Amino acid sequence: MSEPGERVPTNRWRAGTEARGAADRVRRSHAQTRGTVRLALTFVVAAVMAAVVADGPWLALHLFLAGGLVLAISGVSVMLTVTWSAAPAPADIAVIAQRSCLAIGVVGVALGHELDLGSAVLVPAGALAIGGLVLLAGILALTARRGVQRRYGPAVLAYLLALGAGIGGMTLGIIQAAGTPTAGLRAAHVTLNVFGLVGLVVYGTLPFFASTVGRARMAPHASRTGLAASVLWQAAAVLTAVLGLSLEIDVVASAGFGAYAVGLGVVLWLLPKPTRRQLDWAGPRLVGLWIGVLWWLVAVVAIIIDIARGGGFFDRRWLLVLVVGGYAQILWGSLAYLLPVLRGGGPEQLSGGFAVTRSWFGLACGNVATVSFAVGMPTVAVAGIVAWSFDTGVRAVRVRLGARLERDTAERGGAGTEGTSG
Repeated sequence: MSEPGERVPTNRWRAGTEARGAADRVRRSHAQTRGTVRLALTFVVAAVMAAVVADGPWLALHLFLAGGLVLAISGVSVMLTVTWSAAPAPADIAVIAQRSCLAIGVVGVALGHELDLGSAVLVPAGALAIGGLVLLAGILALTARRGVQRRYGPAVLAYLLALGAGIGGMTLGIIQAAGTPTAGLRAAHVTLNVFGLVGLVVYGTLPFFASTVGRARMAPHASRTGLAASVLWQAAAVLTAVLGLSLEIDVVASAGFGAYAVGLGVVLWLLPKPTRRQLDWAGPRLVGLWIGVLWWLVAVVAIIIDIARGGGFFDRRWLLVLVVGGYAQILWGSLAYLLPVLRGGGPEQLSGGFAVTRSWFGLACGNVATVSFAVGMPTVAVAGIVAWSFDTGVRAVRVRLGARLERDTAERGGAGTEGTSG
């Protein structure tokens, strides 16, 4: 995942123990990310199961967003910062501690909520999850500081602002657990986590990552200054929406979400426009990124309309459209690219992995589920999610199984060679 023409310098960072851009940085970062992605996918599977059996969407949304998606963000954001900034990978112990705090905290909150265990469990579990975000912010800041490439600074800026929003959103969640929640507090909690924590990470990554997925150059108008300004605009929009929701001032909340919608239009403009050749190669991976942003925009516009009509922020229909059609589809397209890369191997293995994860059926299932949520057909939507998850799971297993078979073949070939030469 290194960038073409990436410079690997030999000067040492200030601790004086490891060269910036050390040769093993990508290998170590990929190894760390593989473990994190496995953990994230465990939460995604649990979320799908909860969508089928649980009463209401809270558990499924919590497991997917706070567990699966934020864990994926934990792994991928650090990996991309290492790769893009030409920085040494962070220490394994720091990565393990960060992922563990987040995962245990999310499980604790889920159990505390579902079993009605009260603030005695919810507050410490929420605090542990917040600790995971704080650790991630420290890891990202230190990794970026040790890097030598500054072109991707806007992405790191988005990650740090997102984590600030997530820390604020989870803190509001703890306050609700410890006291009496209000509609405004609950809306602010969701907005900071869904549109801030998750949204800002996706927003800051897409202009860079879409060019990687499509094997294209970044859009010529996507300058570093422009990207940073768009990230700051989006963060200010989230803050404005949160203030409006907290104070229950609809016009301010609408203005914040309106600015957020404008920012989504800007990020679409900043994405590299795919050519026919790139679409033929990347196929559903790249299409999923674009459609995901469009569903994201649809959900935000629908929320603005609901607020203007006095219907309130919490229409679960549009939250589900955002999560399934927007974030889940973008995550799916990203993993369809990342899983073969993380598996490793030579060009043939990489091409084979990309072929396995290329699924128009999965893309169709995800969008059928999204449309079904939008028109009020949750049973059909859940069926689409199950089919989508099954197809994705089979392909993920095939990628790993392919790697194992290739290793076994290589080992048998090596043994045969040794016997012949002997």
